[in-house]
Amino acid sequence: MTTVSLGPLAIPLAPLPWLVAVMVATLVAARRKRRGHPGDAEPLIIWLAAAALIGARAAFVLRYQDQFTSVLAMFDLRDGGLWWPGALAGLAAGMALAAWRRAAVGEALHASLYGALAAVPVAAVVVLLNPAGTPAPDVTLYRPDGGGVSLHQARGPGVTLVNLWATWCPPCRREMPVLEAGQHHYPRVRFLFANQGEDAATMAAYLSDADLELNGVYLDPHGDLARAWGSGALPTTVLLNGAGEVIDHHIGPLSAAGLQQFLQPHLKE
Repeated sequence: MTTVSLGPLAIPLAPLPWLVAVMVATLVAARRKRRGHPGDAEPLIIWLAAAALIGARAAFVLRYQDQFTSVLAMFDLRDGGLWWPGALAGLAAGMALAAWRRAAVGEALHASLYGALAAVPVAAVVVLLNPAGTPAPDVTLYRPDGGGVSLHQARGPGVTLVNLWATWCPPCRREMPVLEAGQHHYPRVRFLFANQGEDAATMAAYLSDADLELNGVYLDPHGDLARAWGSGALPTTVLLNGAGEVIDHHIGPLSAAGLQQFLQPHLKE
């Protein structure tokens, strides 16, 4: 399972532990303040979380700066591009500034400990729902000409990227040129594009109008892959290894930098 659905919203599971940690820490700080403990820690906790996020994004941009074509793209968090060393640096800088301004650092750290403890079981559940090495489902995909093929037959002998998308999905449309270029930049990766719930004519018309040349285009008319992987959001991108096991996944559109970060750890010799 890669997302949890709340009505019409599909929330990725991966960031849930961090969100829980911040929420619990803020609630604990507010409760301690009502009980008479000194300091105003709630704003500081939010500030530290923002500093960690800014640091993680800045580190990501610096690491993959050659992949960005504009300054605005560097600030576009929709690609999910973050790098954890930057989060630690941002958190340290935020704490140093807070201490210099004599903010309630001690209270914030005390409340954050409760947040971290609350995040542990949530993180454990996320890992249990997405165990490493899970075999990919052997669903049947369909070529635009109507012929059927199983996912295990369609994937490559090495790393395979499976992208779940639809023509009506704006983030999918924004991501498609990145994946088209990725086919050429990462020749060792087999790219599969599994259209969710649409017919061949609709898909072909969109690819023609968008002037996209994609290899490995298939139809998943009943959304079998999205259901098997527990994804209620598009686009969803899943990586398989040579044995057909899931080794990583990403919810939301990938930028060129995000695609490099996504693939790089799995392409080492």
